[in-house]
Amino acid sequence: MCSQASPLLFSSSLRHPYSALRSTFCALLVVSSLLVASVCFAKPETIVFLNGQKSKVFFNDGDSFTVLDGAYTGMHTRLDGFNTLESFGPAHRWGSWAPSELYVVAKEATLNARRGTWHCTSDLAKDGYGRTLWHCEDLIQDDIRKGLAHAYSVDEKPADANLLALQKQAQTEKVGMWTKGVPPFVLTSLHSADEGAGADTYNRLISTTDGHTEKWKHQDNYKECQWVCHPADSTDAARACMLYVGYQHRYGPAQAECLKH
Repeated sequence: MCSQASPLLFSSSLRHPYSALRSTFCALLVVSSLLVASVCFAKPETIVFLNGQKSKVFFNDGDSFTVLDGAYTGMHTRLDGFNTLESFGPAHRWGSWAPSELYVVAKEATLNARRGTWHCTSDLAKDGYGRTLWHCEDLIQDDIRKGLAHAYSVDEKPADANLLALQKQAQTEKVGMWTKGVPPFVLTSLHSADEGAGADTYNRLISTTDGHTEKWKHQDNYKECQWVCHPADSTDAARACMLYVGYQHRYGPAQAECLKH
């Protein structure tokens, strides 16, 4: 680090050439530090047209963002029609994938969203977590084509046929999350019975064939950092598994040990 220079060093008549060079280096170091800090702490901004209005958003993962300016400033969103892998940590595995490898795929989906310019529409309805639902067709197609996301319907109905065709192509070409095989389902959420839902406790499964949702109902209590696989009684290498970590332990000081790396 640079120490504080004395007035003598900055006297035009007395300053030694080495002192002048050292002062210049100190100034450059400070400027460089400020630039690095601004890069590290500023949220990456992406241009998205929301119901036709040009806005800046921050993608915190591949399928959700927070609006940074404009009429919807501060709005937290969930993008419908597709799903990207969890990005809070190495939370997925199937086939010969290592969890860390699928974690990279999840992060690639986030970066892909941040790098583009997208067009989204919404009737401002909200999901069960209070997030406003938006549909971004160009982002959905781009992600699914690259194997960075999978088609997703919230109920037992199939997903959009055009998206399923793109997904089938990505699976055939073995790109993105499909590079090492295609499990029958992807586990997208886990809930332990002791979370309080009682008889309604379920895990969400998304079909990799037609994108429909199935609720895997259970009364199991999960331990933090426990791997849960479907089907539970199968040894099939292609079955989908997910790491159970409660929402309150995914980020920050209380982050689960298995996520620290």
